[in-house]
Amino acid sequence: MKYNVVSSVEFTYPDIWDYPSSAQVIDTFAARGSYATYQILLGDRASADVSVSFGELPAGVAPEVYTLTPVQVERNHGIAPEQRQPHYPERVAPYWLYDCLRTFDGTLDLTDGAGGLYVSLKVDRDAEPGDYTTVMTVDGTEIPLNLKIYRAVLPDETMKMIVGYNAGTCAKYHGVALYSDEYFALEEQYLAMLRRMHQNMMYTGGIKKTLVGENKWEFDFTDFVAQVKRYEKAGMKYFNAPSVGWRQSWSASTILVNGNIPSMSYEGYCYLTQYLPALRDVLKENGWLDRFVMGVADEPNAANCTEFRALCGLIRKIVPEIRLIDAMSYGNLHGALDIWVPLNAEYDRHRAELESLRAAGDEIWHYVCCGPREPGYINRFMDYPLLSTRYLHWGNYKYDLTGFLHWAANCYQPGQDPFVQNCPEHHNTDSVCYLPAGDTHVIYPGRGEPWMSIRLEAERESAEEYELLRELAKTDKAKADELCENVFQSFKDVEYDVAKFTANKKALLEALS
Repeated sequence: MKYNVVSSVEFTYPDIWDYPSSAQVIDTFAARGSYATYQILLGDRASADVSVSFGELPAGVAPEVYTLTPVQVERNHGIAPEQRQPHYPERVAPYWLYDCLRTFDGTLDLTDGAGGLYVSLKVDRDAEPGDYTTVMTVDGTEIPLNLKIYRAVLPDETMKMIVGYNAGTCAKYHGVALYSDEYFALEEQYLAMLRRMHQNMMYTGGIKKTLVGENKWEFDFTDFVAQVKRYEKAGMKYFNAPSVGWRQSWSASTILVNGNIPSMSYEGYCYLTQYLPALRDVLKENGWLDRFVMGVADEPNAANCTEFRALCGLIRKIVPEIRLIDAMSYGNLHGALDIWVPLNAEYDRHRAELESLRAAGDEIWHYVCCGPREPGYINRFMDYPLLSTRYLHWGNYKYDLTGFLHWAANCYQPGQDPFVQNCPEHHNTDSVCYLPAGDTHVIYPGRGEPWMSIRLEAERESAEEYELLRELAKTDKAKADELCENVFQSFKDVEYDVAKFTANKKALLEALS
C-alpha cells in the first residue's frame, strides 16, 4: 500500500505527494488534556473503501478518524502576480486543498486515486505520561505509531475567543427550519466544534423591539434569554450583546440605532434610554452582567469616529455597568471603548499608542478578517501556510493580548458553495468586495452534520499553545519568551519551517514536564 505520513502542521493537497514532514512512521505527541494529530495520505487507490484500526493504545487515549476532503481555492484574491512573495500565496490558484475534515465512514474522497485521513488521538488529562509504541493498520498494512504523552497538562482557558456563528446559514445549508428541533440538534454540534477550538464567547441576538407609541418602545427578551442559556449549556462562558448601532455608510458620519434611527437624534436618545436599561436589567436578573460586553458600531472609521465617540459616551451615561468592545483600526477613537480589538497589523503599526490605552486601564485583543492581506502578516486564509493560522495566538502571548475575534465560523455568503467556492462576493452596507479564500468559515456544512476544517484544528492548537506558554511563564518567563521568540517575532515575522516549529513545540512541552 502506498502511504505517506504528514504532520498536521502543514496543509496537504490531493495532487502533491511529498512534503517537508513526509515519513513512513507516525511520530506524534501531545500534552495531557490535548490531542496528538497527524495526516496519512494514501495513493494509487482503486477503491474509496478503506479499513482502519489501531493496535493497543495507552489507557486514556481515544482515536478519532476523519476523511480529508478536498475543497477548491479558485483564486488568490487580492494578490496580483507581481505582488507574490514566499508564502504569499503559499500556492498559486486554482487548486484543491485538504481543508475539510469529513466524519470518517469507511471511505476516502479520491482524486485520481489519491485520498487521505486526519487522525486525532484524544489524550485524557490523567493519562500516564510516557513513550508508547503501537501500530495503525490501514487496509491490512501496519504503520508504526510512536506516541509520546508529556507530563505537561493543558491548563484551563484564560484567553477569550469569539468567532461568529450564523444560525441562519446553519439552517439554510442543512435544509432545516430555523429553531426547529432539527436545527437545535445541529446547533449543538456546531457549538461543540467551536468549544473544541476553545471558543468561549458568543455573539447574541433575538431581542424583539416594538414601537408602541411616539418614541415609546417595548422589548421582548424571551428568545435572547433562551439563546444564551443554550450557549451556556454548550460550555460558553462569555457573551457579546447585540451591537447598539451600525454605520449608515462607510463614507457617512451617521451611525444608526435599531436599523434606521440616527443615533444622535432625539428619537435615537429616546430609543437608547429605553432599550439599554431594559437590556441591563435582563442581564442582572440572570446573573450575566459581568459576563457580557457590548459592541457599539463595528469597525468605526475616520468618517464616523466623532459620532462613534459621542455614542459611546451616551451609552456609558445610560448603562455604565456594561463594558464596550469593537473591532477597529487605529484612529481618532481614544477613550471610546473598554476593550480594543485592532487588526493584528494595526496593533503592529500602532503598538505604542494602543498600549497607552492599556496603561489607562483598558483591555486589548486582536482580530483578523479579510485583512490584513499583505506580505508577512498572518491570517487564516487557505492560500497561506497552515502555520499562519497556527501562530494567531502566539501573538496573544507575545503581546499579552487577552482575546481574539473573527467574524466568521460558518458565514457562507449568498449562493456560496464552500466546497468549491471560497472567494465569494461580500456585501457590507454600501461596500461590495470579494473575500480571500477561507475568510467565511472554519466549519463546513456536511451531510446532516457540520464538518470541521484543519484550520479550526490549527487554531485549537494555537489557543492551547497560548495557555501552555502562559503556564510556563508563571515559573520561567524567560524560557517562555525565548520559546515564543524562536518562531514568532511579530505578526509579520514568523517561522514557516515545519521541523523548527515542531522541535520548538516539543521543547515547550519538555519545559512544562
